[in-house]
Amino acid sequence: MVSIPLLPAVRRTCLAIGLGLALALLPPGARLLAATVCVLTPRLALNARAEAVAAVPVGAPTILSTESLEEVRIERAGELLWQQRALPGEPIEGPIAWPLAPIRPGQQFQLLLRPVGVRRDDFAIILLEGDPAERMERAQRELDGLGRDPLAWWASIQRTFDRGDLSLGLALLYAIEGPASPRLDNLRRAVFQAGCGAP
Repeated sequence: MVSIPLLPAVRRTCLAIGLGLALALLPPGARLLAATVCVLTPRLALNARAEAVAAVPVGAPTILSTESLEEVRIERAGELLWQQRALPGEPIEGPIAWPLAPIRPGQQFQLLLRPVGVRRDDFAIILLEGDPAERMERAQRELDGLGRDPLAWWASIQRTFDRGDLSLGLALLYAIEGPASPRLDNLRRAVFQAGCGAP
């Protein structure tokens, strides 16, 4: 387990699912701002530089936070590629389909999330990075082969969770193309309601 000193210039942003917790840290010298965002997918972890990173197993990941959001941005190398802002009285809620061309292996984006009720310049920042080519190709083949059969989706999701692949399991569970069924919907609801652990 990585130990992170809690310096005044560091913001701890809770980014997790109920099964794991990651901390997103502002760059050195950044102002301390308060934002807590629970992200279910893509799945997050800390890299060697203590940044919140989501290794993305499928090219078009679903973005899902349990929080009501005011703004969602996707950037690459400082360039704004996509942005969604909430309408007055209508926060952004629920799953967001990946709005750009599919992520390629090793390709990086920054996902910026601003929850309702925080300052306009306060974002949780997540580095999205495409998994290695072999893993992404295997995951995409699995996703493409599931069709619309809820039993096939259930079995595939259970297999990925059983082998400890939470990243792919959550990607499949919340995939926009996934079918509706009482069993799948109950699991989606249970994971969503479990939300994030406490820091």
